[in-house]
Amino acid sequence: MPRTIATASNVFAACDRLDAANDRWNREDVRSEVGGGGWVVIDPLIKAWRALRPLREVAPSTPTELLQQVAASLEAHIAGFTQEAEGRLTKSQDIFDTTISELSEKLASLEAELEEKVEAVEASETANSTLIEQLEQAQLELAESRTENARLVTENDGLTGQVSRMEKEHKTATQTMQAEQRDLLKQHAAERSRAAEEHASAIATQRKELAAEAEQAENRLMVLLDQERLEAKTNAKKLTANLEQISQKSQAAREAIVGLETRVNELTRQNGQLESDIAVQLETNAELQESLESQKLLTQSVEREFSVYKEEHKLGGELVALQEAVAVLQQQLRDKGDRKKK
Repeated sequence: MPRTIATASNVFAACDRLDAANDRWNREDVRSEVGGGGWVVIDPLIKAWRALRPLREVAPSTPTELLQQVAASLEAHIAGFTQEAEGRLTKSQDIFDTTISELSEKLASLEAELEEKVEAVEASETANSTLIEQLEQAQLELAESRTENARLVTENDGLTGQVSRMEKEHKTATQTMQAEQRDLLKQHAAERSRAAEEHASAIATQRKELAAEAEQAENRLMVLLDQERLEAKTNAKKLTANLEQISQKSQAAREAIVGLETRVNELTRQNGQLESDIAVQLETNAELQESLESQKLLTQSVEREFSVYKEEHKLGGELVALQEAVAVLQQQLRDKGDRKKK
C-alpha cells in the first residue's frame, strides 16, 4: 500500500475539520486525519495554519485562491525545508552509522584486547601460583638444607679430629718409611755395584766368544766365495756353448724362412698364372655356351620350318618324300650358313 504524503493542502484541510469539530486536537490527530506523513512536514504546516488562522478570522472573505497560493508558497518553502531537513537527517544518519561502525570496530578491538589481557592475567595468576608453590618448595628445601648443613658441620668437626689423628699417624709412618727407604738405598747401591762387576765380566766373556765366532764366519765366507767363483766360471762356459747353439739354430731358421719366402713367391706366381688360365677358360666356355645356344635355336628353327613344310606339302611316310624333304632342309641350312658367314 503506498504511503500517504503530507502536503500543505491536506494538512490545512485536516486542521480545518478538526477545528470545526470544536474539540481539542494535536498533531497526532492531524496525522491520523491526513493518513500518514512525517513530523518534519506536519509540524511546520500546523504552525503555519495556526499563524494564518487570525488572518482568516479578520478577513473571512479572503479569496480561497489567495489562501491556496499562500498555502502553495508555504508548501514550496516547507518542501525545501523538508528536503534540507531530510538531507541533514541523511547526513546525520550517515555520520551516526559511521560513528556506530567505528565504535563497533573499536569496541570489538577493545573486547579482543580485554580478552587477551584477561587471558594474560589468568596466565599470570597461574604462573604466580606455580611460582608460589615453587617458592614454598624452595623454602622447604632450604630448611632441609640448613638441617643437613648443621649435620654436615657436626660431621666435619668429627672428621677434622680424625684428620688430625691421621696426620700424626701419617707423619710417624712417613718417618718410618724414610728410614726403611734409606736402608733399601744402601742395599740397592751394594747390589748395583755387584751387578755391575758381574755384567762387566759377562761382557768380556761375550766379546771373546763373538770374536771367535766372527773369525770362523769370515773363514766360512771366504770358502763360500771361492766356491761361487768356480760355479760362476762353469756356468759362463755353459752359457757360451748354449749361445753358440742358439746362434746356429737361429741361422738355420733364417735360411729356412728365406726358402719358405721363395717358395711362397713361386706359389703366388703360379697362382696368378692359374687365375689367368682360368679366366681364359671361362671366356672360352662362355663363347662355347653362346655357340651351343645358337645351335639349339637354329635346330629349333629348323624343326619348326620342317613341321611347317610337312604341313604345307602334306608329307606322309613315303621314303621318297622324306628324302626330298631332307634335301630341301639341307639346302636351306646351307643357305642360312652362307648368310651367316657373309
